[in-house]
Amino acid sequence: MNLAEKKQQFAKFSLWAIIVSALTHIIIGLIILFSGGEKGEKIVSVEIKTYDIVKPPVKFEAQPPRFIKSFDLAKAVDFNPTTDVRNFQFVRADAPTTSTAEQSTSGPVQANAGRPSEGSVFFGALTAAAGTSDLGWGIPGGATSYGRSFGVGGAGGWGAGPGDGRDWGPQFASDVENTRSSGSGGGLSTMRENLLSSENFQDRFDGFIEVNPRNKKDIRGFLNIYQLEYQSTRLEKSPATGWDVVDNQPSWNCVPQALPSLAQYANDSTKLQVSIRGTIRLDSKELNTVPFLYMMGFQAAVKYTKEEARNLGQYLLHGGFIFIDDGNAYQPGAFNITARQLLKDALGYEAIFERIPNTHPIYSAWENFSGPPSGEDLVRYDRRVREVKEIYPYLEAIFINGRMVALISNRGYNFAWGYWKFLPSSAGGPFDNMRQLQFGLNVIVYALTQRGGIVDQNKTKIASEQKR
Repeated sequence: MNLAEKKQQFAKFSLWAIIVSALTHIIIGLIILFSGGEKGEKIVSVEIKTYDIVKPPVKFEAQPPRFIKSFDLAKAVDFNPTTDVRNFQFVRADAPTTSTAEQSTSGPVQANAGRPSEGSVFFGALTAAAGTSDLGWGIPGGATSYGRSFGVGGAGGWGAGPGDGRDWGPQFASDVENTRSSGSGGGLSTMRENLLSSENFQDRFDGFIEVNPRNKKDIRGFLNIYQLEYQSTRLEKSPATGWDVVDNQPSWNCVPQALPSLAQYANDSTKLQVSIRGTIRLDSKELNTVPFLYMMGFQAAVKYTKEEARNLGQYLLHGGFIFIDDGNAYQPGAFNITARQLLKDALGYEAIFERIPNTHPIYSAWENFSGPPSGEDLVRYDRRVREVKEIYPYLEAIFINGRMVALISNRGYNFAWGYWKFLPSSAGGPFDNMRQLQFGLNVIVYALTQRGGIVDQNKTKIASEQKR
């Protein structure tokens, strides 16, 4: 058998093997199809379109701490001083003096017998003056009294010596009296009460006031008024006849005579000493000690920085008071708009402008009013100055924790205080400004006597010192 026959025979057997294998698979498949599984069962293929989401394992990651700034100071609690209220008596304490009869019995009368000498502190020891050694003013073991320095003095004064007929040491003829007893007869506390008056604090504070509880018109004390100096967009220019006073004036001093007139009226009408101490800026370090701040303007806009607005906010939140007076008496004016924006930037969400009711204590603090008196808005309206005749029968204020921190006047009281009496007849003047000055004094008294203000805080500080 050759090679060709072998290939032919191999191909023949391969074909039969393939046929037998295929038939075997077909037979097995038919057997499974007709004999396998239960009758009535059907194989159904289902396509799943939803899937269960398998969450990954939870991994804990530590978050960095968050530091939250506290704003407790922005919402200060009501001011409740723990010390008792003390009514200070405004009297001077007279130094002890000896009568002429006593002087004649104790020795010859000195040349200055009509004017008792003061004594002195010499070599570190308190010594007696002439005519007062009998009163027990000498200190045991103290140095010799020399009276006034290089003056006539008392016993042992300049030019005197041991032969002047006076005793050199303290007299022990009587027992030493206890001056530190807790009773009401004397002691350190009694001396403090007798010498305490508003004059004691003029070199320490910028304001101090006492009101007689039986007569509100009887007020005593002092006030240093500061006028707020700020930048404005331009110098003021007279818009019409009768407003010549503002020509070439900066907006912060548009009516220069306004505050001096108010101070003079207060000094003439009360025992409250009001002094104009000058201007102060919002970047001044002394701002937080000023109990009463006055701000005026006319038509120019106010310019300020963020730092100045922040300083004003801190001042008002910690007891300060500002009186903003619009000389133009026009709310849509540039000064009025920008001054209000300054308060908003200074106080944030606390800057809520509220209309003051006519029953508010500011209208009865010193003089009685049924509401705000008239001003430029009612008396002097000129279309060349104000396009629309705006009438404002109210004042506005900002209150924080019940304390008035800002008073806004849309009535032009600065012109009434400083210029109405000098108005020419061509401008309808002169006008009587008595009621406007009285209301200005009302504002001062109310600002200095309200709880939580700078003056009230100073009084509490003094009362705590007196209890030591």
